[in-house]
Amino acid sequence: AVTAPTNYNLRVVETRIGALMLAKHLNISEHSACANADPLTFKTVMDEYFANSYPSDRDPPVLKWTKRLTDMLERAEALFATHPQGFTLDECADYLSISASDLTRIVHTDRFPVRADRFKLLQRAQHAFSEALRVVKFRQVCESEDTSDECFVALGDLMNQSQDSCRDLFECSCPELDEICKIARQAGSFGSRLTGAGWGGCSVHLVRQDGCENFIATLKQEYYSRRFPELGDDELKNVIFATSPSSGAAIYVFD
Repeated sequence: AVTAPTNYNLRVVETRIGALMLAKHLNISEHSACANADPLTFKTVMDEYFANSYPSDRDPPVLKWTKRLTDMLERAEALFATHPQGFTLDECADYLSISASDLTRIVHTDRFPVRADRFKLLQRAQHAFSEALRVVKFRQVCESEDTSDECFVALGDLMNQSQDSCRDLFECSCPELDEICKIARQAGSFGSRLTGAGWGGCSVHLVRQDGCENFIATLKQEYYSRRFPELGDDELKNVIFATSPSSGAAIYVFD
């Protein structure tokens, strides 16, 4: 794609460089799990750093992941906050004690060509770890027995925070998605965010079942009819529709 070197590819490369630098910062870059990883990711760095810190039976899953992700977020911010406007390629390479050409080889810019003067590692790490933390918190709310409005407000707040992070930290939203989410929240959505890789595409909204019909009508009127007046009802039905949460794909094993 024409914009890949400044959007999708750039985020791939930024997070890979960030993972390499974070591993060195945590003194685990020579551990086999990190040294042999291709590519190295923030998730691999976190797992290796905590490999011997949290026995499996010490904390329940939600508490364990909350601790780990919060810790990683703080450590990443301490490392990358020195360059809030981003690191140059040479600055990243110098930190890693390798050449710039070796760094581009390690993060595979041959497969993911990029165009950038600076790499916003602080913002990308903040999004990666805070987004994972929001997933954990979302799961915690879903596993509760609360079915009151407070439950849906909490889930919606997490979705809205995710959209804000996608827009401001990972910079993978776009004006159209931002507008749709704004209209959706005003129309009664508890939470609205983009879904997929971003830079366009789809959005998802948390809405009361008994309010879906009016909600969809509002989106059609306030967004689609104004931006795409040539689209008819049949065409709009293919792009905006109501669905319900489900367990998703699963493997059943029968004895």
